[in-house]
Amino acid sequence: MSFEMTTLGEYIKVQGGYAYKSKDFIEFSNNKVLKIKNVRFCTVDYAEPAYVSDEIAASTRNWRVKEGDVLISMTGSGPSAPQSLVGRVARVWKNEPDAWINQRVGRVCLLDEDSVHLDFIFYWLSLPQSQEYLVSNSSGSANQANISGKIIESLPCPKVDYQTSKQIADLARNFDEKVILNSKTNQTLEQMAQAIFKSWFVDFDPVKAKMNGEQPEGMDAATASLFPEKLVESELGLIPEGWEASCMGEHFNITMGQSPKGETYNEEGEGIAFFQGRRDFGFRYPDVRVFTTDPKRYAKADDTLISVRAPVGDKNMAAIDCCIGRGVAAIKHKSESRSFTYAFVSHIEKKLGDSGSSGTVFSSINQNELKKVSFVAPPQALIEAFHKLVDPIDQKVQVLSGEIKSLSALRDTLLPKLLSGEIELEQTESIVEAV
Repeated sequence: MSFEMTTLGEYIKVQGGYAYKSKDFIEFSNNKVLKIKNVRFCTVDYAEPAYVSDEIAASTRNWRVKEGDVLISMTGSGPSAPQSLVGRVARVWKNEPDAWINQRVGRVCLLDEDSVHLDFIFYWLSLPQSQEYLVSNSSGSANQANISGKIIESLPCPKVDYQTSKQIADLARNFDEKVILNSKTNQTLEQMAQAIFKSWFVDFDPVKAKMNGEQPEGMDAATASLFPEKLVESELGLIPEGWEASCMGEHFNITMGQSPKGETYNEEGEGIAFFQGRRDFGFRYPDVRVFTTDPKRYAKADDTLISVRAPVGDKNMAAIDCCIGRGVAAIKHKSESRSFTYAFVSHIEKKLGDSGSSGTVFSSINQNELKKVSFVAPPQALIEAFHKLVDPIDQKVQVLSGEIKSLSALRDTLLPKLLSGEIELEQTESIVEAV
């Protein structure tokens, strides 16, 4: 049984962010200011915020966010740029840093906290149909679309009682909290793997420890014995004795993508998964959106995928055998170690994306340029030791990524039906227990 409809204005009003002046912002403080770019889908991105002093933060305390707040971007793009759409909605989750909202970031405020649960409003605003409504009712240009509080408040919305709204919100939030926990765990695991790679193969910490007559920290004797006790000069600077100053082409297999004809593309699952470029990339694994019936170049499961067109250097790992287009290359160390390959590409990712000596940013990179990327090659025994240590970390990331995908798909299937009243909560009880 579907819910009767009303508008969001029956439940909420929108508080606009504070109009901080340019002179209010300082280089760094504990007081983060969130701009529209920090409002992502579902979550707040605290990377690259603005900052204000303690005095200004105190004087604008009414714009400080707290756990459970729902934020919305009131300026953004039109449908041609989905990642920066106007009307993006984010929730402030547990244990997030102190932050204040800047102008054009709206906060959803309940008129009566006993009338509806705020998370119900958050999930309703997150639905594709709600996003489409906000975009289609925005003003301005495709590159800078704007919505007002009145437009947000005019959005059609189900009329529900508080208890029903809370039960639906609790179910949806349960999914999201598990997804967020898994995502944070994955980020920590990836940082661990990259820290080990950097210590062993970039900073040469175990070698330096042995040079000082010390046992390498956190390492068993067998692994420590694989590292030499001396650094020697090379064309790449000081490197461990017995290691080779070389380049990627000598140690990695590199396959450059080639795009099939457009008429072979489909979204119905015919043929093989096809990745054209970085737009398909996720945290670790790309999202399968498009297939092709006429693949030209392949990547194997566990190959590292790297963007070779602007922005150059972004990386992912293939979860399955797939076809790669001209915006992607597939890389694998000749040892077949997926963990060593991925960690190495993570290390050079920023180097590939940064500008060259000419000061111009690379708009693309070809196979010959990739092959020439410098590489300090350790002995095979050390690559095997690294793989033995790090591959269990990568396996855990793979499992958690699979759980994130399953939970997200289940949430996205159930949520619109619950919010619209198409299915009732009682029908989801067994699913809730399994989550």
